[in-house]
Amino acid sequence: MFIEAITEMKIKNLKNEIDTWVRALNYIQEENIFLKNRLSEIIKNDVSEAALEQFEYFQNQLINKDTITGLLRHDIADHCRSLEDPEQQSVNFSIILNKQDHFRKDINTMEKDFNKLKVEFNRYLAQVA
Repeated sequence: MFIEAITEMKIKNLKNEIDTWVRALNYIQEENIFLKNRLSEIIKNDVSEAALEQFEYFQNQLINKDTITGLLRHDIADHCRSLEDPEQQSVNFSIILNKQDHFRKDINTMEKDFNKLKVEFNRYLAQVA
């Protein structure tokens, strides 16, 4: 019984971390929408060919972030379901911990990459405005 309580606490902690990831992905998604809206407002104005090419680059990067965010959401949801499966918990707990670590790294990379893109986008807008 004591071992089960430890496992339940570990599972709860892992789920709490997953909740944090979901909030981070929600934030990235909202920011991504905001940046795409800003981009479309700017493109409505008369812009140079060079600026249009750069805006296309940013649009492609933002769409790419949408795709990655969606894939991460899907994979994390699958992972969360495995945490709720008692058979998965006992038999493959080390696998669950490895997946958790993998997602931890993926989310960290996603946050860094998105923030870098956001800074790059804002810098560019400051130069061309």
